[in-house]
Amino acid sequence: MPYLRQQPGRSYYRWYFYDPEQSLQTQTKGIAVKLKRLGWFGNEIGSAVVKDMSMGGAGLLAPLKDNVPDEFWVLYDKTTKVKARVCYRKTINDKLEFLGLEWQGKDSSVRLKLLRKLRRRAFVLKQDNFRLVEVNQQQNLG
Repeated sequence: MPYLRQQPGRSYYRWYFYDPEQSLQTQTKGIAVKLKRLGWFGNEIGSAVVKDMSMGGAGLLAPLKDNVPDEFWVLYDKTTKVKARVCYRKTINDKLEFLGLEWQGKDSSVRLKLLRKLRRRAFVLKQDNFRLVEVNQQQNLG
C-alpha cells in the first residue's frame, strides 16, 4: 500500500512502498530495480527492491552477496536510470541489507518524471488504499 509522508528533518516528502507495521525482513512489496556499476560497460551488480523514494534519494533492500559499491546506477526500466550514492547501510539479516541512497547529479527532471510515473501507478492500482500518513517523532522505520 503506497503512501506519502513528510518526516521531521527530511527535505522532501517520501513515497513509501511497504507496510510500516511489518518488519523489513518480511516485506514483500516494493519496486524491483536493477543495479549497475559506473563505467563504460556498467556491469550488472544485481537486483534490489526500492522501499521508499523522494526527490533527494531512496531506500532499498539489496542482497548482501551482491557487495553493492558506494556509487552505482539504479535502473527502474529500460529508459530510466538514476545515479546514486550510498549514505548509510543497515544489515537486516544474514542475507539482506538496507541502503539509504542519495541521488547524484544536478538534473532533477529524470527523478521528477520517475516519481510522477510511480505516483500515477500507485493511484491507478491502489487508489482506495492510498493514504497520507503523519508521523510522530518516536516512529523510526530505518
